[in-house]
Amino acid sequence: MDKPYRIKLADKLVFIVSASLVGMSYLHFWSHDTAQLAIIRDHQSHTQIIDLHQETTISIAGALGISILEVKNRQLRFTKSPCTNKLCIQSGWHQHSGDIAACLPNRVSVQLARNDSARSYDAINF
Repeated sequence: MDKPYRIKLADKLVFIVSASLVGMSYLHFWSHDTAQLAIIRDHQSHTQIIDLHQETTISIAGALGISILEVKNRQLRFTKSPCTNKLCIQSGWHQHSGDIAACLPNRVSVQLARNDSARSYDAINF
């Protein structure tokens, strides 16, 4: 009869080192940098870039009507939109580079980005 396998000290060390490397890779590659810019696209594919350092309110014409965006404390959110379900408003504040907010029925979208050449990954392919 075979003896049951027991976890050895070397096995535990390999597991701990591997888990630590995965955790450090996550922090390094998928850290959420604070956004500096907002790229706004309307229903006619017009693009507008705004600086998130300036507090403002922006009206964007969409397919159904006007969507209103608020910029405050380097964050952005939808405050008003003509869509029926209001998911864009319920999504709340967005502040991290790579965040996307959209009112799909009104065909208005916003993507937050950085102004520098710092790399940020949402996925890594081999």
